[in-house]
Amino acid sequence: MSEPLLEVTGLAKRYGDVAVFSGVDLRVARGEFVAILGESGVGKSTLLNCIAGLDTVDAGSVHIDGTEITRLAEPQQALFRRAHLGFVFQAFHVLPHLSVAHNVGLPLL
Repeated sequence: MSEPLLEVTGLAKRYGDVAVFSGVDLRVARGEFVAILGESGVGKSTLLNCIAGLDTVDAGSVHIDGTEITRLAEPQQALFRRAHLGFVFQAFHVLPHLSVAHNVGLPLL
């Protein structure tokens, strides 16, 4: 069996005394499509932010294409995201004065 593109093991996130999620395990193969579903407020965006290294985790690990991003320092996580990930935020976070092409190409600068 080949190494998964994404492997999440035992992921947990808390805000103070409130557990957002715990014990999340996920394996995604290269070329596979996955949807994260749930009601508003159950932690879908937080989970995706943790997987992408945009938010810290309280337990567990995230491996993307063989790199454990949960062990990288924040600057290295940012470099990894820039080189390997694309992210469309719920609120888009685009620069309105730029075209779509320029917004998409901005990380390449």
